[in-house]
Amino acid sequence: MGLCGEVGNIDETKIYGVMPYVAPEVLRRRPYTQKSDIYSFGMIMYFVATGRQPFYNRAHDHLLALDICKGVKPEINEPEAPKCYIELMKKC
Repeated sequence: MGLCGEVGNIDETKIYGVMPYVAPEVLRRRPYTQKSDIYSFGMIMYFVATGRQPFYNRAHDHLLALDICKGVKPEINEPEAPKCYIELMKKC
């Protein structure tokens, strides 16, 4: 029924999520962990602070996936969010 399913029924050979909210380790086909959720939370923080989707200015394709795996993150500056918020987001 739709996209919902029991957690135990996840096919671990597939990548679930919406680019660019998917964590680098997941893109590398490693297990989902709390760290994966924290990365995704950082991308949500970016959206809340800026009103823009992370990496809004580029295609959400394999090249973006490679950059995410290299540690590339969307830029955010102080006029868009308080410094403490930016620092917390960068830790995600």
